[in-house]
Amino acid sequence: MQIAFIRHGQPEREWNTDKVADPGLSELGKWQAERLADWLEHEPFDHIISSTKRRAIETIEPLAARLGKGIELEEDFTEIDRNSKVYLPTELLATEGGEYYEAIRAQDYAAIGWDTPEEFHKRVVAAFERLCEARPGQHIAVACHGGVINRVVSELVMASERIHLQVSYTGICRVWVDDDRRMLMSMNDTAHCCATRTEVTGSMRDGIVVAPQY
Repeated sequence: MQIAFIRHGQPEREWNTDKVADPGLSELGKWQAERLADWLEHEPFDHIISSTKRRAIETIEPLAARLGKGIELEEDFTEIDRNSKVYLPTELLATEGGEYYEAIRAQDYAAIGWDTPEEFHKRVVAAFERLCEARPGQHIAVACHGGVINRVVSELVMASERIHLQVSYTGICRVWVDDDRRMLMSMNDTAHCCATRTEVTGSMRDGIVVAPQY
């Protein structure tokens, strides 16, 4: 089974006082989602999963629509900030985050609606393990978040929980799972944002997902 973990596109900002933040995609994010669908619609995906956050769902909806697939929602693939009333795109936190950013730096997670890093890692890995056990298809797309991808990759490479890998908006990270192996195939593919794909060649040219030969 090959799993393509996909970070969501660029979201809007949201700063609430009375409800959990759940912004959709910005105009750039919507463009990124369409480019992602242009790229991935040529692959033989047979199951699509998303975190429950709007920014992830809206990222994968164009692909699901083109393939005629439903979207399975998985709460445990949501980001560490799933109960926060604030959402700022990551690149704006240091300059516009104010007290929210200071609370992150101080690791005052309860005050801002975050899971602790330990809780976050545990639930993401549990969701990944359930997916590996269920194997709902041979070629899976999972729309999620940068932190989620970091947790999955860190588990695969047996790294520290403090590992930090840069994952771009709509970056694709591919993982292979079978009875004997769980391995990282590729990391942060963003070719869809600067190139056009008209067909699939190589190992998936016949619509069959095969195990990596290494």
